[in-house]
Amino acid sequence: MKKILIPTDFSACAKAAENYGLVLAKKTNAELVYLHIIITPVNWSKLTNDQENLFPETKKLIGKAKKELSNLVMEAEKSGVKASKILVYNYGNERIHTFIETEKIDMVVMGSHGSYGFKEHMLGTNTYSVLRRSEIPVVVVKEENEKREVQNLIFATNFKEETGASFGVIEKLAEELGAKLHVLFVNTPTYFMETNDIEAIGKSFMDEFGNYNYDINIIDAFKEERGILQFADKLKADGIAVITFGKSDLMQYFSPSITENLISMTDLPVISIRKTKK
Repeated sequence: MKKILIPTDFSACAKAAENYGLVLAKKTNAELVYLHIIITPVNWSKLTNDQENLFPETKKLIGKAKKELSNLVMEAEKSGVKASKILVYNYGNERIHTFIETEKIDMVVMGSHGSYGFKEHMLGTNTYSVLRRSEIPVVVVKEENEKREVQNLIFATNFKEETGASFGVIEKLAEELGAKLHVLFVNTPTYFMETNDIEAIGKSFMDEFGNYNYDINIIDAFKEERGILQFADKLKADGIAVITFGKSDLMQYFSPSITENLISMTDLPVISIRKTKK
């Protein structure tokens, strides 16, 4: 991992992502890129100094944002982490996804509010959009998160062959973080399977896609989210990783909505990885 993007609005919610992203960067020797987007009434980059004075409130916000970004970079560098900053003047349709591509970002760390409720409000519009569209891992961190180290990471899976490439991404990430990966299958009434069958497909999946031997943990629950959270509580886990399928998967196990529900129901950091195209 070379670059971690942290979109921030300098709120308490974003601060949680900033702190967690700094820990991840230290662990993986990655560079941090702090991104802040300011909504401006006009195309600010084309204004002269005199024209900027016509918008005193916007000019004040920009000055404050520049100072906040500089402080974040300074704090990261004091911790031995290389860091840079991007300030974007958005007067129309700029999106975080643009910078994921142009900056060659390997992971995004974003903050989320704590309450359970309407998903787009809870996650925040930017987090919601990035979570659903990003082709790279997205880590969502709550304001209430108390975890700073990732020692025990749960990987919740359905052992579908098409998720094998994505599992490789999670396994590599766990290696970089020095985390122990706990493989979990949640057996629900909707997709119920007998234990022997789960163990068989799990072993076949790991033989083909895994680099290490993993115990296969099975938990019965009415819903995938409930099973994951019950296991996380029992394990005292530090984070949860899931592969998010697109809406087109008829037999989907982790739809975007399930991933979002999981994020809203736990204070643990959640790593979402879209199903990787082969």
